[in-house]
Amino acid sequence: MIESVKPGLKGCCRWLALLLFLALSACATAPRPLEGIVPGRSLETLSSAVSLAVQAGGKSSGGRGYLVFRQPDRFHLVMLSPFGLTVLEVFTDGDRLTCIVPSQGVAYSGRIDELPDRDGLRSWGLMRWIVEAPPAPGPARFRDHVTRQGLQERIYYNDQGLVIRKESEEGDEVRFSDYRVVNGVAVAESIEIIAAGGEQVRLTFSEPEVNPVVEDSMLVPSLEGLKVLPFSAFKGF
Repeated sequence: MIESVKPGLKGCCRWLALLLFLALSACATAPRPLEGIVPGRSLETLSSAVSLAVQAGGKSSGGRGYLVFRQPDRFHLVMLSPFGLTVLEVFTDGDRLTCIVPSQGVAYSGRIDELPDRDGLRSWGLMRWIVEAPPAPGPARFRDHVTRQGLQERIYYNDQGLVIRKESEEGDEVRFSDYRVVNGVAVAESIEIIAAGGEQVRLTFSEPEVNPVVEDSMLVPSLEGLKVLPFSAFKGF
């Protein structure tokens, strides 16, 4: 009698193991929907510590710092050395970008379309496109859209209507991942920029603050004592 039960038990165990495997696989591939999103609330300002990784021209670099952003297209990025010294500052305001290199006593400033294709600088010129508020998702998983600058783009959404990827007609791409809800707003804690020229920049946010007060002074570069040059004079960091 005991021998006749064993095959049945073995078969049952196999089915249980299979069901457990399928359940775990489903959990791994289908993350739980975000909770706490407040309908109608949007990201107007952002302040966060960031880590940065850049691949450009066959070289890789990275660092840590912080970023302040205010809609529609103004941000201030500060990169710090391991000792807390400012290595680089980047400001955008509309179609203009200013890059300050304190160690050189120099600020490079000009229009975004004047940025050279080196050291990942062109990727920073994409920030205005990256942060532009997307249209509401439609019934399909993607939408074709024309930006404020008149460029054609395709936007891809997930099941909750959050943007996971944008592609421009010029071949640039940005990917958004690791969403979390902060102050009722879904925020992507990882942004990967892949420029058409091959440069790649990854921004990873840590403990972002959504909609804090951002003063104008935080978004305006201080150029006192610096030599201001056009981007055509840029020779590298």
